[in-house]
Amino acid sequence: MQQISIGGCFTDWEENIYAGDEFRLEIQLPNKNRLPLACKAVYRSENTGIGVKFVDISQFEQTLLSSIISDRLEREGLPTNIDPFEMPQKTTQTAASPQVTDLRREREDMLETVMSSDE
Repeated sequence: MQQISIGGCFTDWEENIYAGDEFRLEIQLPNKNRLPLACKAVYRSENTGIGVKFVDISQFEQTLLSSIISDRLEREGLPTNIDPFEMPQKTTQTAASPQVTDLRREREDMLETVMSSDE
């Protein structure tokens, strides 16, 4: 899975699934159990993936997905409790090149370096 929310996800490309198809998707939990969810394909990007909407998802399943997403965000070093009405903090630049402090940013920088290499 490349992206996930409590409403749906973007998952690997499957040549037998088209927009409108309904199917069951099993999401592996951190404890190696699987969470089966009823899904509907919303869109399909050839050779890339499928945009999926979770269908008839229970409150328990939403809570479980929310916990999984929060856990992953914390492990990635990203904020989990964001208030959309709170004013953002002011930032100050102390150096011309700020230090990379989180894993996600570090990986993005490495990927950008590799992808832009002329070799």
